[in-house]
Amino acid sequence: MRSRSPFSMTTLPRLCKQLLGVGCAGLFALVIVSVIGPSSVVAVDAPPVADRWANHPALEPYDLTWQELPSELFLVRTRGELPEAAGVVVHGVHHGVFLVSGDMTTVTDLTKRGCAVIPLKSPPAAPRSASRRWAWLDTPDTTIAAMVAEVDWTGVSARIQWLVDFGTRYSFAANHFTVADGIAGVFTSLGLQPVLRDFQYGGSTMWNVEATQLGTVYPDSFYIICGHFDSISESPMVSAPGADDNGTGTATVLTAAEILTQHDFEYSIRYICFAGEEQGLRGSETYASWAAQVGLGIVGVLNFDMMGYWVDGVEKDLEIETNPASQWLAEAIVNAADLYTDTPYELHVFDGAWWGDHASFWDEGFAAVNHEEAWDWGDPDFNPYYHTTNDLLKHVDPDFTVGNIQIGVAALATLAGLVPEGTGVDVPITPPSFAGSLSAYPNPFNGRVNFTVTGLADRASVRVLVYDARGRLVDAVPVVLENGQGTTRWSIIDGAARRIGAGVYFGRLEGLPNVPPVKIVYVK
Repeated sequence: MRSRSPFSMTTLPRLCKQLLGVGCAGLFALVIVSVIGPSSVVAVDAPPVADRWANHPALEPYDLTWQELPSELFLVRTRGELPEAAGVVVHGVHHGVFLVSGDMTTVTDLTKRGCAVIPLKSPPAAPRSASRRWAWLDTPDTTIAAMVAEVDWTGVSARIQWLVDFGTRYSFAANHFTVADGIAGVFTSLGLQPVLRDFQYGGSTMWNVEATQLGTVYPDSFYIICGHFDSISESPMVSAPGADDNGTGTATVLTAAEILTQHDFEYSIRYICFAGEEQGLRGSETYASWAAQVGLGIVGVLNFDMMGYWVDGVEKDLEIETNPASQWLAEAIVNAADLYTDTPYELHVFDGAWWGDHASFWDEGFAAVNHEEAWDWGDPDFNPYYHTTNDLLKHVDPDFTVGNIQIGVAALATLAGLVPEGTGVDVPITPPSFAGSLSAYPNPFNGRVNFTVTGLADRASVRVLVYDARGRLVDAVPVVLENGQGTTRWSIIDGAARRIGAGVYFGRLEGLPNVPPVKIVYVK
């Protein structure tokens, strides 16, 4: 019998399936009480300084009188003592996390001295869904098990070394766009359409890299798997290899994309590599804020950050970190870990775990879970080469890293809902075959494009669902069929979708997930 690390006092009991009193019918196991999809965003004024920190979950461990705290606060994680810095005031420390105030530039510069710095915002938004729960799965899906088995050290180590070979991935370095564009090229090689999304920080342009795999049933609802690709060291402009921090997390995202793009899922999956994490979660903060403003239908976020360091004599387990509002998502992850891997883990349910890109999504009310190798920075399983020029592949453990990535692949495949039968099936899936096809001409197009459907002899009509690159439904175009085929014109000029902008769009036949979609490009 394999053993698991016991949960901490702050963790969710693993027997939640008995506590919930729910079973599994072998289908997709997320029971959503509220509707998933775009939500309205209401702008509100920032709270007065006197109330800014009232009931902030990140401050609960410090036992402070919040009325006496300054208006700008930072969480700083470091090993041992906090480096001295003029003007930086320490208000408290808990498990290696210092609560400080001071000039933003001075505090942020602590990253170059081996610290992680996270600026605190006002109390986070309320959860964006009223109620969700996870129905426990008891039987593994053979297709998902095969996906998990595809994760191997040869491929993973090659990706990490490729990232290390950039020399530095510091977000202020001259090669920053080159690194981002290289990651975009990996997504392109997997058949995805990458998006380089820029943002400004510290007078520099930084780039998040994302790619979307559209869902066949809920294309406007997203599961996100993410990790930051930037790195830092004591000499970041010269050398910041970042094999563990965060080559392992980036490799997790790219490996998941390589494996999962070979299959169809009910929900859309967005693969994101963030920049600017080492400057205080800047890339994820920008993205999560944008997602909240546009009402992006984010169902859940899986973040991976530093999950490859292990040596003999220290505890070998993955720390899975969630807040109470995201417990249903954490349940799904540990359920998948139990079904498909032998990797030990420890689950922490703690509102104060505010130290990774997952926290940017907590700020906006989205469900998110973090994965890393160490819980407390003083623990022996925390990488001693963190934020140094010696954070190299030779200090990344093969078995531990592969096992942790396997959890990510298993959890994401389970959550996204494998097509056609979904998850929890104990026999091989044989998808129904369709002879139908969908094509578009001219492509690229300017103003109007013709959709042609063939091979659907048993139908008199069908609709072409058109989605933008974000996975949002733009239009539904009816096609009348005769002898199983038909052509219709979609007009940007005088149709219902005439306000859309130039860019990449996708057409799918409604109700026929096994008919390949068609990519179309609108140019002006």
